[in-house]
Amino acid sequence: MSSKASFLFVLSAISLTGCDSLGLSQPFVVDRLRVLGVAAEPAEPRPGDVVTFTSLVVSPQSPVGLTTWFACSDLSTCTPDPELLAGLTGDPAAMTPEELAAAFAALQEAGMIGVEPYLSPTWTVPTDYLDALTEADKLEGLPAVVLVSAIPTVEGDTATLATEQADIEVAYKRVPVSLATTPNHNPAIAAISVDGVVIAPGAVVTLVAGQTYAIDLALSMDSIEEYRFINKDGAEETRTEEPYFSWYLQHGSFDQSNTLWPYTEIEYTPEKDEAAPDQSLWVVVRDRRGGMTWAEQRIRVE
Repeated sequence: MSSKASFLFVLSAISLTGCDSLGLSQPFVVDRLRVLGVAAEPAEPRPGDVVTFTSLVVSPQSPVGLTTWFACSDLSTCTPDPELLAGLTGDPAAMTPEELAAAFAALQEAGMIGVEPYLSPTWTVPTDYLDALTEADKLEGLPAVVLVSAIPTVEGDTATLATEQADIEVAYKRVPVSLATTPNHNPAIAAISVDGVVIAPGAVVTLVAGQTYAIDLALSMDSIEEYRFINKDGAEETRTEEPYFSWYLQHGSFDQSNTLWPYTEIEYTPEKDEAAPDQSLWVVVRDRRGGMTWAEQRIRVE
């Protein structure tokens, strides 16, 4: 069964999965399917805005078959209706255009906003999303929640999509919706360097196993934003973002897996794996207000 043909079937399985992920003894080691980051653009939308989403999904073992996206008002309502999804199982290739349109319309009514690689995730914020709030509270806003499910392809006689909860990686993203006078923006990565040498975008860096290297990351000049904040006493403050960085690897070790701006440097000691001489490092930047970005650095270990 192809990825496309099994898409609606898999959605029924997803409806029964929770938002918990399998634990790891070392959370920075990527040795299975992981959703490392989810970003919204704009990072802090207003009612009526169209929001697009991207994700950092990594899978060193099994290729990713589908990534599905659902939007909801809060995490407790983020599980699609099982009865609705159960009625949508079938092979899309065998459906008429009318049947397929009706199926997707029902899924969108249930909160589905995308299924990659077939439909890029977008969400239009309802124009009345903040109507229940006072004018003052609208400046702070309300979060929306986006549920992301990454589904690997299981190789066998034929490639099929995994339907077991243990195989599906589920993550969620909170998206603040507000009328803030200083809305948040996603940070941007300017450069990655190894031992002080800036690496060209897309370049593969050759490193020696067992040797320790200083890996650093620079943000763009406008990534550190000042913003309006109402403290617990109701007084307005101007604050400055303090992004933090989460680092991930496939093999080797870090001296620390999280860093706080402006002290962003880590020490990385690569480890050679004969089965995977070409590896990756990933870094995910979070600005503490919902903004996010990331980068991947390809590495060849000798």
